[in-house]
Amino acid sequence: MYVLVTSYRPLKAYLHQGGFARFCTVKYSSGVQDADNMMVHLTNVAIQKFGQNYNDNHGGKWMLKNLRLYLEQTKGKS
Repeated sequence: MYVLVTSYRPLKAYLHQGGFARFCTVKYSSGVQDADNMMVHLTNVAIQKFGQNYNDNHGGKWMLKNLRLYLEQTKGKS
């Protein structure tokens, strides 16, 4: 996501409409057994591409408009 923060007090931030969000291929866990699991903590494609659930079509990266559509379809509009 591309965000420009121009002020912290008061907070003023601008989100670029054409940005994207990155995701891990494994559901997040804060458990000690997953502390060293890079697939849980790092969204970097150079790491995620070695994961079992890596998607070659979108590479764990969604355009914000597609993410918004998905969330609206699965969770409803806010």
